[in-house]
Amino acid sequence: MEGAQIWLRWAQFIDLALVFGIPLIASLLGERRMSGQLRLVLGIGCLAGLGIGVLGFLVAMAVMAGSGIKDLDRDMVMMVACHTALGWSVLTRLGALLIGLILALSSRSLAPWPVVAGVAAASLVWGGHAAASQGAPGMARLAGDIAHLWCGLGWVGALLLFTARLWRASGEDSVILAQLTRALGGFALIGSVLVGVLLVSGLGNLLFLATPGAWGAIAHAPYGRLMIAKLSLFAGMFLLAARNRFLLVPALEQASLPLARQQALSALRLSVSLEMLLALGVILCVAAAGTLDPAAA
Repeated sequence: MEGAQIWLRWAQFIDLALVFGIPLIASLLGERRMSGQLRLVLGIGCLAGLGIGVLGFLVAMAVMAGSGIKDLDRDMVMMVACHTALGWSVLTRLGALLIGLILALSSRSLAPWPVVAGVAAASLVWGGHAAASQGAPGMARLAGDIAHLWCGLGWVGALLLFTARLWRASGEDSVILAQLTRALGGFALIGSVLVGVLLVSGLGNLLFLATPGAWGAIAHAPYGRLMIAKLSLFAGMFLLAARNRFLLVPALEQASLPLARQQALSALRLSVSLEMLLALGVILCVAAAGTLDPAAA
């Protein structure tokens, strides 16, 4: 059951990267209206998120009770859902995703999505480790973890957005490629801010867990090993992102002939797709670490 919990958390993070990250990045790039295709994708994402949220909550309850889902006590489930931080976070997320589904069916505007889906994403932190901290330091940690999650989902959302657009583009269509390279260029500053916030908030969370002298002990615990794997994958993403920004995107911008554009486009497609694969690995590490107690490290 613990394995199912990890994979459901993984799927939940990816789903939120879709319904929060893509609209956030599109909005920051100046887009105001959604295409019919994006509305469909976001609607499906909200539906999937509702199902994942309910199933994830039941699996988490089964893990806590040491039983199967079918053996869960209904009164206990209702008590946890209505009177604990975990239950409130799940109910908030389901409510936000339901609003998102209504928006996908009724509106083409991108404006509400970062707010509505941002609440859904933040609710993950409310039911996590950071929510157990008390007082002003606890509030600071909670805010830092929410910022960390938003920026991480924003980066993955950008990768989903650009991967889809790169694979739809053709070296023959210079107009579409010009629009795409402008968007990639516009993301350069956004991406730098996202990485900066990720680094600062990640370091802050580590300092909340332990003083630097204890980091070595944490590194030998399962939680610490997952964090090392996450940071290694993150470093690979950072290097690929830098290569895209300083080498591959300029090469695509400067290519003038269709063959040269196609070669540059293929190289950028491969690099962004590989970065996306590394991001999936990072999310898996985060999903697994969320089932462990950092204090035990």
